[in-house]
Amino acid sequence: MRDSIDLLEADDRVQLRFPARGDLIVLARLVTSAVSARAGFDIEELEDLRLAVGELCLLTLQGSDARSGDLCLELTVLGDTLGVVCTLERASAAEVAGLEGEGAEIARLSEQILDALVDEHGRESQDGSVRAWLQKSRGGHAE
Repeated sequence: MRDSIDLLEADDRVQLRFPARGDLIVLARLVTSAVSARAGFDIEELEDLRLAVGELCLLTLQGSDARSGDLCLELTVLGDTLGVVCTLERASAAEVAGLEGEGAEIARLSEQILDALVDEHGRESQDGSVRAWLQKSRGGHAE
């Protein structure tokens, strides 16, 4: 039996792909918890990342009416930083719309939550796909 857990190192990458459904975001949170623990994040940072990735997935789905397609989550260890990219893939262009009304308000709330939990984040959409990303450093503090 091993006494220690092998840590992930710089440039190690984990990918998760699952159907673009809000009820499956729990999978992204679970994988993020495991990856951030293996990347050396402490329990508070791990919890921040778990919550942030849930919001990141929701932000990626926001403004879409995706009943098809996949969410692709990519977590990459970048030294003391964990980078996470969430992409809505294989959704038809008609399913991805701009953020308006209530959708824009919900997206702003997700962005405020991300502001509190991570060091950097962003979102863009083009050509029928939506991509949101975040970065959080070990020992760093979100502003």
